[in-house]
Amino acid sequence: MNKRIENLEILSMEQESTIETLSREVHLQQQQIQVLEVQLKFLQEKIDSISQEEIPASEAQDEAPPPHY
Repeated sequence: MNKRIENLEILSMEQESTIETLSREVHLQQQQIQVLEVQLKFLQEKIDSISQEEIPASEAQDEAPPPHY
């Protein structure tokens, strides 16, 4: 009986360690997500701020579809 209790205590300690490790990883990933969200917002704003006048006229015109369309 004592051996079973000892095994359960060991298992419990291992689970606590695993939970702490996972918690740290989730925290780090959340920080990375927040950084990426800020970068994405910056890039989206930069893309939105580009006006058609800033694009050369040759790029602004749509190409005509090929004759077989």
